Amino acid sequence: MKLIVNALLSSLPAMSNVVIVCFLFLLIFAIVGVSFFKGAFGRCHLDDEELLATVVSRQNCTDFGGEWQVPIENFDSAPKGMLTLLEMMTTEGWIDVMYNGLDAVPVKDGMEMQPKTNNKKILVIYFILYMVFGSQFILNLFVGVIMDNFNKIKD
Repeated sequence: MKLIVNALLSSLPAMSNVVIVCFLFLLIFAIVGVSFFKGAFGRCHLDDEELLATVVSRQNCTDFGGEWQVPIENFDSAPKGMLTLLEMMTTEGWIDVMYNGLDAVPVKDGMEMQPKTNNKKILVIYFILYMVFGSQFILNLFVGVIMDNFNKIKD
């Protein structure tokens, strides 16, 4: 147990480099996410399903007495995008974020649009690339640094 604690404590300086790489990685993907999805994750909530089918924008939603809701996980700004990506990196709720991204309709002339099911299937590439690099590569960097220090201490 002492060996493990020493390995963790001695790997803290090396972890700072990995944290910087992780931060830059999240920032890059967040900026790309903001360019794809800014303002596009909101959707109208109405009790009347027939009326909901006719809603095309936020303005229509409020005109019909609906409520426009934006999920917590969104890409409306780079910091919010980074938090969304950090949550996705843990593989918690990333599928919901991906479905919101696939359904998203870009903001047109400053007007937020109602999502359409599977609007842009090509954007799944963004999410798959992020999950491969974010969830696997970056998190394995942390484990690699700790294991490297553990092996040095053990020897």
